[in-house]
Amino acid sequence: MRIKIMKTTILDEYMKDEEFQRLFAQEDLILEVTETICELLENEKISRKELADRLGKSKGFISQLLNGGRNLTLRTVADILHVLGYRASLTPFKEGDQRQESNTISHAKQTRSVAN
Repeated sequence: MRIKIMKTTILDEYMKDEEFQRLFAQEDLILEVTETICELLENEKISRKELADRLGKSKGFISQLLNGGRNLTLRTVADILHVLGYRASLTPFKEGDQRQESNTISHAKQTRSVAN
């Protein structure tokens, strides 16, 4: 007779705790937002120093935001995207469902028109 042993990971054990799940969801969203901002900076070839200058902040402030050392508010995210010429859209998905590429924070370059 074969006995099937199911191995659980430490993460599996932690995920049984409601408080841990809540904190994990927070960190997951923060990571997604900071990674998206870093990708935009790279794609636009904008340094953290230049971003800081555009926002009127120090380079250290930007580094703290993007490294997780400072609270990243929705207002700050909107300000960062604005000075980069982007806007964000958030598409929630049910917990347990697999995140689709289209369900991540999407970003679209703003088009600027100048009146003559």
